[in-house]
This record gives sequence, structure tokens and C-alpha cells, in this order.
Amino acid sequence: MRTGARVIGAPGISLRRISGVIIGTSLVVLLLAGFIVTPGGSTWALGAAVPIKLGWVGPLSPPGDYAQGEILKNAGIMATEEINARGGVLGRPVEVVYEDTSGRPEQGTAAMERLLTQQRVVAVFGEYHSSVALAEIELAHIAGIPWVGVDVWANKITGLGYPEVFRVAPTNALIMTQIGGWLVAAGFKNVAILQEKTDSGINARQTLEPILSAKGIKYDVVETDLNTTDFTAQILRFKSQTPPYDMLLTLFSGSAAYTVVSQASSLGFAPTARTAIYNWGGPALDPTFWKNVREAGIGLASENVGLPKVKWNAKTNAFVETFHKRYGFDPTPQAMENYDAEWLIVDGIQRAGTTSSRALIAALEKTTWVGTRGKYAFSKSHEPDWAFHQFMDAPVHIIQYDQMNQSPLDAPVVWPRSLATVDYVYKPRP
Repeated sequence: MRTGARVIGAPGISLRRISGVIIGTSLVVLLLAGFIVTPGGSTWALGAAVPIKLGWVGPLSPPGDYAQGEILKNAGIMATEEINARGGVLGRPVEVVYEDTSGRPEQGTAAMERLLTQQRVVAVFGEYHSSVALAEIELAHIAGIPWVGVDVWANKITGLGYPEVFRVAPTNALIMTQIGGWLVAAGFKNVAILQEKTDSGINARQTLEPILSAKGIKYDVVETDLNTTDFTAQILRFKSQTPPYDMLLTLFSGSAAYTVVSQASSLGFAPTARTAIYNWGGPALDPTFWKNVREAGIGLASENVGLPKVKWNAKTNAFVETFHKRYGFDPTPQAMENYDAEWLIVDGIQRAGTTSSRALIAALEKTTWVGTRGKYAFSKSHEPDWAFHQFMDAPVHIIQYDQMNQSPLDAPVVWPRSLATVDYVYKPRP
């Protein structure tokens, strides 16, 4: 036990408190060895009749982005049904235990503790909020259990170098490189940045700033709390500046982005012929986007972390068709990330021939599986630090809506130019 750790609990069960996390060392040892522990303390090897349990974490209630959380969960349910319809893995069915993290780091910690100590899952996947993911991976690291991040972008998540942590989403570094290239190509020179005061928002801004500076783009930043409901003061402050801003870049990953977009439009700031608008973080791809912003969303640009239609493969087409038929709307790229993440874990278990954590981690490191977002492989490089266990070819392209109620799957692709579906890089709103 680490010096200074506090031992609590019943005789024979050693619990460690590390960074506010309590976890039984005896339980961790048994989990790593591939055994289930009964309440009475007896153990048995995982038999063929016992389902292989995976854990899922993500927001299913406020203040987290529960709408996206539900979409992720729906995609996971599809994956589980398909996996089991094909016979499961290692001759056993797969069961996914869903935990609501509510977009709160402390809830992420509690969810992981339940998954590890009560459900005894062999791996965990999911999450939509980087700050919550950073709390979750601490427990995954302590327990030695594989954790696959679905739509979390903070560089630090893989940058910590934990062997248990993998990520299928792009990092802020990959995303901001694309955004920076697009801003230059589109000719923007003076950017107003409105940023959520969260780990993810701060990391996004800190990643973008040197890119803008290197490209000679001027910018100003205003930070606001994620639960802010009125952005009038911030928008009017930007609108009154001279020289005028030609871009409003909103770094909001939650539903507050809808308020920003709506108020920027109603106050006559953006999108206009003079000032463009860009939303980072995913809200613009959510099915509820148009219901919340209406005409204000026409002309808005945003990143899409899925494959553009011109690059879809057979799995992409099948997933989109099945998802739409089942749920009545197009899947978000985040849904594809979650669907693929579960399949990746199952593929790893199949290749490892066991649910042993060490064997599964080793198998995930050798992944060459093709999913809805292309061929997956995880880097083992630590240069840069966030590259470790990162899907380096995670797709990122930029779209710009040109009509109301447009699906992000059908919106014009404006960047990178190698994937563009229109001849312009940016189309000003009249």
C-alpha cells in the first residue's frame, strides 16, 4: 500500500483511498485474475454460461448532454444485439451495464466504482464529457481495467499515458489543427472566442491559441460558466468592438451552445454577411439542434468526427440505415463512435481468447478492425504525449449548413479540400 493511504473496511478486505476513490485491493487482484467475487467471499472462474459484462459510462441526465448520451446508449444497444445475434464472443453473450454520469466528474467516479466493485465488468467504454472522463480513467488505471473513450477530446486523457486508456475520438489537437487550417483558407483574420469554463473548453482554447498565433489570426477570448443561460452581455461586447470580428467561434460542447447561436443571431452579430459563426464540441450535430436554433443555424460551420459520405464503407451504410429505421433520425458521428467502441472491445476479447485485462489491453494495442469510421489502430507512440493509445486516423471534417433542418450527413463539406463537396471554403450568409 502506498505511504499515507488510509485503510478502512472489514478485516481481510483492504481498501485504498486514492484521490478520493475507494477501491478494494483484494477485489482488484481477483478481477485481474479473471474471477467473480460473491458477496460471501467465494470465487468461481468465469464459465461459459456467464455473460461477459462490459460497462458503459455517459450522461443520461442533466446537467450533462443527456440527449447525446441517449444516442450513444441507443447505438450501444444496437451493437450488443448484433454481437449476441452472431453468437457473442468466446461462446458467451455480451451484457452491457449502463451508468449515468450526469456530466459530473464525481458521478463518473461513483459510476466507475459501481461497475468495478459491484458489476465486475471486464472493460468500460463511453463518455461524452472530458472532465468526467478524466475522473473515470483514474479508477480504470488503479484497477487495471481497459477503458475506451468514445467522444472525449481533451488531450490529457491519453496524454497521461495510462496503459488501460484508449480513445476512438479525435483529440482537440487533431480537431484544432483542422479548424486552424480552415480559418486561414477561408480568410478569417479577427476571431471572437466564447468558451465554456470546463476542462474540455479550456483545453480546446489552449490548443487553438498557438495555432491561431502561428497563422497570424488575431483573437479575443471570453470565458463563461457552462450553466450560463443568457449571453447577451458577452455578445454585445463582441459586437461593439472595432475593428469588427469576422468570426464568432463558440467553444461549447453542451446545450448552452444553442442559446449562444440563437442570441448571436437575434442580436444581429452572427451569422451575418460580416461575421461568421462556428460551433465546436458537437451540439450542432445533435438532432435537437434545429429545434432549438431554427433559422439561426443556417450558415453555421462545425466539425464532424465521422466519415463524410464519400468515404462511407459497407458498415457505415448498414449502421446508418438500421439506426434511422429504428430511431427515426440519422445517427450522429458520436453514435458511430460508441457503436464501434463496443465492437472494438469484443474484437479484442476474441483475439485475446480471454477476458484477462492484460491480454485484452495487449490485443487492443494490436487492433486492425474496420468499423463505421474506418480502419482502427491505436498508436503506441508517446510523441506527442496524447498520441499514446489514440486512434490517430480518427476522421475530422468541417461542414457548413446551407439550409434549415439539414442533417449533418447531408451538409456541404468545406474542409479539408480533399473531401470537399462544394467549390467554396466558406459561404457568407446574405
